[in-house]
Amino acid sequence: MTGKKVLVAGKFDILHLGHIAYLEQARALAGPGGELIAVIALDKTIERERGAPPVFPQEQRRRLIESLKVVDKAILGYDTDDHTSIVIDNRPDVVALGYDQKTDIEGLEKRIRELGLSTRIVRLARGNVGGLYSSTMIRKRIIDFYGNNGSERQIKSQAHRAPQPPE
Repeated sequence: MTGKKVLVAGKFDILHLGHIAYLEQARALAGPGGELIAVIALDKTIERERGAPPVFPQEQRRRLIESLKVVDKAILGYDTDDHTSIVIDNRPDVVALGYDQKTDIEGLEKRIRELGLSTRIVRLARGNVGGLYSSTMIRKRIIDFYGNNGSERQIKSQAHRAPQPPE
């Protein structure tokens, strides 16, 4: 392989342009002939971190991400807080973190060095995608628009409509 093996990870719940920008940046790091592996968070991991289940179950999220042409393989994450185990098993050249991912980079790098791996950890920049670029924004918009099955939206749109003259 002439390129690099790059590992990314995320929840990837409600796929959006921010995810695409993250994956495209990581793919660029892999280069020609490289490989991009996406680790998809388990449902139980999301529930533990977010306090609520994901919208899409883990296997559906995995299949969605794997279907993207920039991704070579999508795998489910492990049920552990130790992120080094999946790095050890996949032995990437690079672990690419999203701009907003909360990870103990120094701890991860230290553990990787202790294991004799030469994997680099890089933090990618936030992609300039505009629009709805986060799952939080999309969930809020769905609630605002459809929270009452559309009835709230109908009330708001009626309030903005000019009164009609009597027939």
